[in-house]
Amino acid sequence: MSNTVALHKCEDYVFNEVFAGIKRLFELVPPPDVKDKVVLLKPNILYPKKTELAVCTHPVVVGAVVKAFVELGAKKVYAGESPAIAGSTSAAKATGMYNQVVNNGGEWIDFKESEVVQCPDGHAVKQFNFASAFSKADIIVSIAKLKSHQLMAYTGAMKNLFGLIIGLEKAQIHYRFPNKQDFAAYLTDLNITAKPQYAIMDAIVGMDGPGGPGSGDPIKLGFLAASDNILALDWECSSLVGYNPHSISNLEDALNRGIWLQSEKDIQVVGDSEKDCRCSEFRIVKEPSPTLQKMMPGWLNFLADKFFVKTPHFKAKKCIKCGRCEKICPAHLIKMEGPNGTATLPDADMCLHCFCCHEICPGEAIKLRRF
Repeated sequence: MSNTVALHKCEDYVFNEVFAGIKRLFELVPPPDVKDKVVLLKPNILYPKKTELAVCTHPVVVGAVVKAFVELGAKKVYAGESPAIAGSTSAAKATGMYNQVVNNGGEWIDFKESEVVQCPDGHAVKQFNFASAFSKADIIVSIAKLKSHQLMAYTGAMKNLFGLIIGLEKAQIHYRFPNKQDFAAYLTDLNITAKPQYAIMDAIVGMDGPGGPGSGDPIKLGFLAASDNILALDWECSSLVGYNPHSISNLEDALNRGIWLQSEKDIQVVGDSEKDCRCSEFRIVKEPSPTLQKMMPGWLNFLADKFFVKTPHFKAKKCIKCGRCEKICPAHLIKMEGPNGTATLPDADMCLHCFCCHEICPGEAIKLRRF
């Protein structure tokens, strides 16, 4: 594992251009030897939406990565995902990802069944229930979409591997770890266990603003990135769109473990220049500094959590009554008992502030407000 991140300017989702970009990234930062090995690609499908909305990893990027690994001699190239509320294959077909995978020599694999994978060095947990497809692979590759995130501020390659957990179990993880710092430690443990050997970032078009990761706004970023060091990739990409990576809880937790990097200063960038890939217009989600929070008196943190944290507010006029938010709520607080059977949150004081409902709402009927 190196500390190198490769950047490549790419303006559009034209397959030949994206494929050429992936091959260039592979030249700059070679992936592990995949000859006669099984590769599992983990793209991001939050839920099936049109590609131009930037909710999911673009199918052209996934297809190009499949083709690139096939040409490198991989025995099998699987791609799989487990959307929170949607069938895996149906979601892949709806986004166009399924056809891209199959047409370029890969195989789509459903994340239906799980198996226990041990994590003896975990801080938050000592084992995970990963999709059984995980054990079929020799090499794990995260193919992420660069997006803002209401809970974790930013979501990229490391957060993307949360999708190795099947379906609604992800919501239950939020119930177990409602504290942001604890959830960050959980994500680090997950990446330690998954041992991704390579990661690719779809940042041709990202998502920014307070609606991320499901209802934010598409924003043209114009680059692809890759690394054999997943933390280095997230650190660099989040920095390019304006974040201080130290303020992103799971990246800071991962850095402090000393597994991927001893210092952010060790990161080397190759390929196209950071200046050409930097975006000053990306609307980041600001997160309080973990160091500052530790320095604050407990009572002050309590008041901040009580009165200043964002809470879901439901707009009956926009609700399409799909019931997804009710199903995904880990605390079972959301009820379809509003006007004409729309979604409501009767006991808002008990909300975990995990924002799963906000992520999954297809009608943009849930807004996050502090008051």
